[in-house]
Amino acid sequence: MISVSNNFLFNIALDCIQGYNFLEPFAIYLKKYFQTNPKLGSRDRRNIRQLCYAWWRLGNAVNELPNNERLAIALFLSYEHVDAFSERFFKDEKLLASIVLQPKLKCELLQKEFSIVLNPSEIFPLCDLIENNLPLNDFVYDGFLRRNLWIRINRKFEKQALTFFENNKIDFKIHPASNLALQLSDDFDVLNSDAYKKGWIEIQDLSSQLLGTNYSPASNEKWLDACAASGGKSLQLLDLQSDIDLTVTDIRESILTNLQLRFKRNHITNYKSRVADWSDSTAQNSAALYDAIIADVPCSGSGTWSRTPEQKLSITKEKVEAFSELQYNIASNLLAVLKKGGVLYYSTCSVYAQENSEVIKQLLANHTLKLVEQKIISGVGSYADSMYLAKLIKS
Repeated sequence: MISVSNNFLFNIALDCIQGYNFLEPFAIYLKKYFQTNPKLGSRDRRNIRQLCYAWWRLGNAVNELPNNERLAIALFLSYEHVDAFSERFFKDEKLLASIVLQPKLKCELLQKEFSIVLNPSEIFPLCDLIENNLPLNDFVYDGFLRRNLWIRINRKFEKQALTFFENNKIDFKIHPASNLALQLSDDFDVLNSDAYKKGWIEIQDLSSQLLGTNYSPASNEKWLDACAASGGKSLQLLDLQSDIDLTVTDIRESILTNLQLRFKRNHITNYKSRVADWSDSTAQNSAALYDAIIADVPCSGSGTWSRTPEQKLSITKEKVEAFSELQYNIASNLLAVLKKGGVLYYSTCSVYAQENSEVIKQLLANHTLKLVEQKIISGVGSYADSMYLAKLIKS
């Protein structure tokens, strides 16, 4: 048994967890909880948030244990620092010293010292559906770790952005795969920074940035970002090549309003925007034929569940199947407005094959397409999400 010091933060965190009904993102629920409990200070709120997210990252593992012990295990696996926060709970010196280890080694220690077995299939749901080329155990254990804040520097402002961080003594790390991808501390207030307001930087996860480097826009081409959301991929596309004819669509008018605000901040005006539901075949009724289409389709989000780990407990095979059907319909309808020889970039932030490679198999079987490549862009070891990309050419 893992013993921890009795602390009121544990009780509040468990109260939050048990009161959550999965009807809204846990982050929104927790924000409302804190608003109704204003006596909790900023440090307490941060620590409670840490405890709650650690709990969700544990998935359905060791459900037979008492809640306090289960929460202690979750914290041990998710936290990486020996500091005042961890010392507050763990009095066992060996356990405290081991908190800096990688989650896989921590799981081995728990089994050896406490006979606590953590099964990957209980930590992460529907493991049998995960893409075969993603190392299962590495991915599952890495999911205990909190994801970092990643930003993308707009290439024409690279010098100004780096100078801003250096002059303001803001710690950052440049990722070896891209000199425009910076890892920052979560304490940095991006949205209120001058660098953000001036359009020098954008919030964008590392894997999303690396996925975007696969786009190959040429001058004067017609591009469609079909499920554009708030426009992160379009902004990166325009950073690669500004001289394109870009159309952005989404099923949600409200999210396109957010996109328009982001484009305005970046002084981007030369684009078309409209609401479109590409799951509906009538959306094909368009005079435009595109040289390339970005289809970052709706998905389970399973590659991002370290950020939203509560979703581990609400996913079902039926939901994955529904996403797969939706994704196929969207991609099929988009092919109708893609030029012959044009490129479809199909992507998700899921690791489930049924939403990724299985959809591509179905598209190849029913349409005249050539698969150029497909891959998982793994965030394992980089404190980042995991994504899937397939590049197809219409024959």
